[in-house]
Amino acid sequence: MPLKDGEIITLDYEGRTDGILFDTTLEKVAKKEDAVVENRKYSPITVVVGEGRLVPGLENNLKQAKIGKVTEVTIAPEEAYGTRDTKLIETMSVAKFRRVCPDAKGYVGEEITMDGRPGILANVYGSRVRVDFNPPLAGKELVFKYTVKSVVKKPVDVIHSLFTMEYPADEDFEVKVEKGVAQIKLPERTKFDVNWFQAKYRVVAAIRKHTKVTDIEFLEHYEGTKPEKKEKKAAKKKVAKKKTSSKKK
Repeated sequence: MPLKDGEIITLDYEGRTDGILFDTTLEKVAKKEDAVVENRKYSPITVVVGEGRLVPGLENNLKQAKIGKVTEVTIAPEEAYGTRDTKLIETMSVAKFRRVCPDAKGYVGEEITMDGRPGILANVYGSRVRVDFNPPLAGKELVFKYTVKSVVKKPVDVIHSLFTMEYPADEDFEVKVEKGVAQIKLPERTKFDVNWFQAKYRVVAAIRKHTKVTDIEFLEHYEGTKPEKKEKKAAKKKVAKKKTSSKKK
């Protein structure tokens, strides 16, 4: 049966352009092609079918996929990241570039951010530089090889998957659903991660949209002051008595 809009699935994939791997969820593939991203946790991603988080060509092909079957699809630029737009390529003086991007190293191919826009330093010639603000894969034909690993159905698993979709968590965390109330024991990193404040509202919105829970509770755990053991207290009293008796002498 084809996948339906709104179904939540887990997905493994590898994406290539011009035969070169640009992204994958599979660590063994990344290692084989010497493309491991440092500190990345390789595992299947969570996708809500029909929600538009994948490039259109892959999203459309995905609906016909079968669970557990390896599928390969070639996607034209128009159905991927679009064609290249010459209006998004800007030429400026080296002086302006240095002023706006003081931390840039200045080599061709460098990824930079200028006025909040990500771009690539495309060319340096004389006193001028050219910056390309097109998406890196714009104008490229993409080839995806992917496998739908599972369709997530249990309420606890759905909430767990939606949480990690909106807020990728490298550590495990607990989810309980009782009498329509979802309790989520938050990962430790949320205590000091400023990104969690915004992600929390996305998590709540996703759970409201895709589940029937009536309430959502986030639980944080902090250790309090632990009481001293009785043996230690008794030892302290003995020491105190000895000190008192010695003073009397």
